[in-house]
Amino acid sequence: MKYFKYILTIFVSFVIFSCAKETIISDADFQKNLLAGTGNYQNTLHVWKLDSLTISGKAEPLSKIQKSYTKTFNRLGSYIDSDGYAGTWELSTANKLDITTINSVTNVKTKTSFDVVVLNAAQLQLKITGTKGVYQYFFIIAN
Repeated sequence: MKYFKYILTIFVSFVIFSCAKETIISDADFQKNLLAGTGNYQNTLHVWKLDSLTISGKAEPLSKIQKSYTKTFNRLGSYIDSDGYAGTWELSTANKLDITTINSVTNVKTKTSFDVVVLNAAQLQLKITGTKGVYQYFFIIAN
């Protein structure tokens, strides 16, 4: 009977201490998962397709080329778009996306900061102030 109690105590201890602990991630890390995948098997990048654009609240018609425009965000921090621009991306704080594009000819880096208005599993909405006013880009998930 002593032997049984000893084995039972070890088994119960093992079960209690081997349970997976749930970790809570920050808002920025959660947004990174939505933007570029979790980094787990077959979830290492997301492709976002431009759906619409507004400038200062007014809808802008998209050309055929603009309708096929995509941005691809890799979980490891690389970025490429369908126009051939490549570089890196960073979401250091929630709702702030920084994209650094590297010119392949001159090797000049250009950093652009977007406000993330909406980011979920199906849509990405980015906002930036430009020469004509406030630009809002509406993307949908393409993969």
